[in-house]
Amino acid sequence: ACAPAKERVAEIQLSGGRALVFEHARDVPMEFWARGFANTPKDFQYYELIEQTMGWAFEYCYLAVFDGTDRPVALQPLVLTTQDLAISASEALVRFVAKLRTLWPRFLQSRMALAGCLVGEGETGAIESVEIAIPLVAEALEKYARVQGISLVAFKDFPTKMRRAFSCLNRSGYARVAGFPPLTLELNFASFDEYMAMQLSRATRKNLRRKFRAADDASPPLVLEVWTEAEQIIDEVYPLYLAVAQTSAIQFEIFTREYFLEAGRCAPGKFRYFIWRQGRRPVAFSFCTIWNGTLYDNDIGLDYAVAYELNLYYVTFRDLLNWALANGLRRYASAPFNYDPKLRLRLQLQPVDVYVKHTSPWLNPLIKLLALRFGPARTDPVLRRQLHLLR
Repeated sequence: ACAPAKERVAEIQLSGGRALVFEHARDVPMEFWARGFANTPKDFQYYELIEQTMGWAFEYCYLAVFDGTDRPVALQPLVLTTQDLAISASEALVRFVAKLRTLWPRFLQSRMALAGCLVGEGETGAIESVEIAIPLVAEALEKYARVQGISLVAFKDFPTKMRRAFSCLNRSGYARVAGFPPLTLELNFASFDEYMAMQLSRATRKNLRRKFRAADDASPPLVLEVWTEAEQIIDEVYPLYLAVAQTSAIQFEIFTREYFLEAGRCAPGKFRYFIWRQGRRPVAFSFCTIWNGTLYDNDIGLDYAVAYELNLYYVTFRDLLNWALANGLRRYASAPFNYDPKLRLRLQLQPVDVYVKHTSPWLNPLIKLLALRFGPARTDPVLRRQLHLLR
């Protein structure tokens, strides 16, 4: 079900144009979505899905930016939230911040406007060139934040290949830090066995075969089901998803039950729900997107009572790759986190940048220092060893 449309809430005058602020994805002219998001899986339907099912902790709006001739140049989705700036800090810093919060409860917590998507890589929705769009989008973002009383602005998780276009932000006082990168694997092999032989070390192959024997010898045997909608299985798979999401060392967004339900309804054929059963019992779950020859492995769920015994993480990876190959897909993409096993499996990091700025010129130098100290990639022990690839 879709929320009723509302009128746009504001117009912002820019030095080189103007911006319109829309409260809902469906308020934005569909032409802007079509032109700005044609080459990404995160399109109008996805932003509307997020807006409708993830509204309890976040607010959303959309900046339609025009140049001085009133030509549309970009559509930039925004996420508005109260951000804990210490969420990705080291354990020692988290404990220190927790002590300070007994005196100052809102220490290192700030209202924030994030340009990009709540989940995954950011998109500018550029209609004209990105080089033209970014300075106007940044000006619109900062002016909108000031009107709303928001002190921190950020461009969240934009691919490092866009650094040239984003260089204007460095000159405008933004701090650039490495975000949590997703990972990919090119499916340039005919089978999982060929992948292991081509790309994995002897020790890793031996370890995987041992893990798969334990899973394949399970009784009752593991059986994979693939669904295109979740209505009949949501009560089985959602607890598996929560079991993983709620025990993650770093927690950002936790998707609602409605998110998984509505995804298959809003975009039929675009999503797949993989469920592994042992007998009738669901023991693993993966929620995936299919787009442009790529299988995006978005979210995993596990029954921890048997997850380690049956090596379910590796079983899901193997079965997803086999399914992707059987269906002619050319690429596998994994969400961030759990980097150690993914790098052992030879997935490739896809570095992303986060650009952060305080709207106060007096406080921004301090924020730049904190950003460098609290940067996401620096807080993950595996990523710290890969910083030379992320800079």
